[in-house]
Amino acid sequence: MVDDSKEKSKIEAIYSLSTMQQGILFHHLTAKKDQGFLNVQCTLDGNLNIDFLKQAWDLAIKRHPILRTSVHWEKIKKPIQLVKPNGNIDWNILDWTNKNDETQQQKLEAFKINNKNTGLNFQKKPLGKVSLIKTKKDSHYLIWCCHHLLLDGWSSSIILKDIFTFYDALVNNKNALLEPIPSYKSYLNWLKETDTNAAKNFWTKTFKGFKNPFLFNKNNTALNTTVNNHINLSTETSQKAQALAKTNQVTLNTLFQGLWALIISKYSNTKDITYGNTVSGRSGDFPNIELLAGMFANVLPVRTLIEFNLSIKDWLKSIQTQQLEARKYEQFTTGEITEWIDSSSENLFDSLFIFENYPWDDIKAGNITVHSSQSGITTTYPLTLTVKTGDIIEIYLFSDESIFSDDINHWILNRFEEIINLLYNNQSITIESILENITPINSNIFNETIEKTNDASQIVSPKNKTQLELLKIWENLLNKNNISITDNFFEIGGKSLLAIKMFTLIEKKLKIKISPITLLEYPNIEALSKYIIEDKNNTPWNYVVPIKTSGSNNPLFCIHGGGGYVFFFNPIANALDKETPVYAIQPSGISGNEKMHQNIEEMAKDYAKEIKDIQPNGPYNLLVYCFSPAVGIEIADAFKKQGDTTNLIVIDSIIKQEDFTDPTRIKMRLSGFFKRLTSNPISAIKLMISNNYERFLEPTVIQLFASSNKKNLEKIKQNLIRIYKLYKWDKKHPGVTNLILTEKPDKKLNPTYINAWNSITTQDVNVLFTEGVHHQLFSSPHADLLAEKIEKVMIQDN
Repeated sequence: MVDDSKEKSKIEAIYSLSTMQQGILFHHLTAKKDQGFLNVQCTLDGNLNIDFLKQAWDLAIKRHPILRTSVHWEKIKKPIQLVKPNGNIDWNILDWTNKNDETQQQKLEAFKINNKNTGLNFQKKPLGKVSLIKTKKDSHYLIWCCHHLLLDGWSSSIILKDIFTFYDALVNNKNALLEPIPSYKSYLNWLKETDTNAAKNFWTKTFKGFKNPFLFNKNNTALNTTVNNHINLSTETSQKAQALAKTNQVTLNTLFQGLWALIISKYSNTKDITYGNTVSGRSGDFPNIELLAGMFANVLPVRTLIEFNLSIKDWLKSIQTQQLEARKYEQFTTGEITEWIDSSSENLFDSLFIFENYPWDDIKAGNITVHSSQSGITTTYPLTLTVKTGDIIEIYLFSDESIFSDDINHWILNRFEEIINLLYNNQSITIESILENITPINSNIFNETIEKTNDASQIVSPKNKTQLELLKIWENLLNKNNISITDNFFEIGGKSLLAIKMFTLIEKKLKIKISPITLLEYPNIEALSKYIIEDKNNTPWNYVVPIKTSGSNNPLFCIHGGGGYVFFFNPIANALDKETPVYAIQPSGISGNEKMHQNIEEMAKDYAKEIKDIQPNGPYNLLVYCFSPAVGIEIADAFKKQGDTTNLIVIDSIIKQEDFTDPTRIKMRLSGFFKRLTSNPISAIKLMISNNYERFLEPTVIQLFASSNKKNLEKIKQNLIRIYKLYKWDKKHPGVTNLILTEKPDKKLNPTYINAWNSITTQDVNVLFTEGVHHQLFSSPHADLLAEKIEKVMIQDN
């Protein structure tokens, strides 16, 4: 389509989509509800000449290239916008004069909903429909369907003003006097010359010391239905707000941003507040930018520190100063800003503040008056606050119903009047006093959604390097672990702008350029990896299970225990430093169709090969537990032969399988049992019954009555026990051995563990102690304590 020579002759210009536009296109193509669609509306009072109005639209189409622009993404590598030399718009003329006012309003709302549901065809008529609805003899509604993909709210006002300037000229038979608009190409060239270093320095300074933002959507879940609540401040309170802004020498915009920051602080009990702020994108020094129509609006982060020692006036002025400085750099995206600053989070905010100040005044055009212009609010954030000014200030709250209850929505909205009165009645009140006097939330602060916890059978792990790199990128962007390669990006919290960033990282990490639109057809790691590189070019992994892939530290490789499964390591992975990747190694046979290893040496050889595939060079951090010490010794021996060292981290385990016929072991076990029996007889008997059931009766019960999956796990467990018993402990570990032990009821038991490891290592054994018992170490709260010990002994040098 795009390469056809005849089609090319009809193209005036070709431009790439901006980062913001790519995000909006993604959302349009993936979301259940298109939040970018706009019903721009105004009222026309007077003796309207419809023919002149249509001619005025045609003149506006010639003046503004954006009204002749279509967007294309199918069968091309990168979405583009095409500007054609000519264009037209569809008209829909309706007459509702026979309906009363109430019915007209009902029909109008239904009409706009139907427009939104019908949507727009960006490839043919992206800005192609105007409806003119006659409501009275001398009054009409004008409804223009458009979309944020191509137009922001400011631009819709620019175009409407130009249309009615043309209309006025036609009615009065004169030429319209309009300044020439700059070309979009010259604007793009201006952007390329913008001083990135100055912007980077500003944002780095603004977010100095910033680490963890407060997020309403803690679990990063996909958004559900958005609910709209709003209040109108009383005339008296609206006047008080105006007076407060004047007294404190700040704009009304700044005042309400301060109020919003205080409400978030009270809600979250946080002093370091961030939220998104919509900006016009037109504050640079590009000539006549205020005349150019398109999608220039942007969302920038605002950081506000709640400082008790500052006066309200000084605090509000600090917010305004930051905003004025930020306007110099408002063409940079949040993604770019996030990369510049030292933050531990990919998401700086998930609430949005909108202060409506579009350049609109009622227009007198020929024989009509144009008034009551509105375009509606669109948002993809869990919480969006919109302030509309006037004699009465209107406040709208758009919230995700799965996160915010009605009580919380009403609590938020009602705080504005409360804080305005607190400030107005006591001009010298401190920030601390304001927060103390704000009515607290009666219900729980969070109405959290419950995040689904995947078990081992639901998580499909990466099978090759391409899938692993994609998993690292997804975990980093989504800030979550245990992502399955079959998970749909958008169903686990992926958003449009994150998708754009993802493909930038793919290009950087995998050295391949592909269109973000590809994600629509290949929405999970498994499918996307096949699209990027044929599987035959990747050697599949059989044993490695990535638990946490992101981080710059040396990874921790956790060898499975006696049960074969590995997802009990998850709490440790979550508790370790965020820069420490964690990989588990599972035995063959988990999927039910692989041949199980017949000896420890063969097993260690295969494990070592896949560990090398992830970390080509040592030193290696290897965690062993329960039945895996022998495998760890063999892997360390294999690495030694290749010139690498292994840091062995042993979790409460001895070097050999227990010999239940050994008199010393029988004596120690009996001693431990009687001590437990003396201190807590019921618990001791329960533990004895449980241990003997697991060892002698449970395998038979499983084989007779359990599911096929559990039967398979039992086979793996019995095979591990078998080959562990056959292993000959004829090698010594040449590297560092860290033995992390729990306190035992029998004081002789831990020395036995230590002596056993001293007998099989060439260096001293580093012994640490942690809380908990053997079978509970990887569960909360013991996992956090165990993670602290593991971090102390890990080797971090690359």
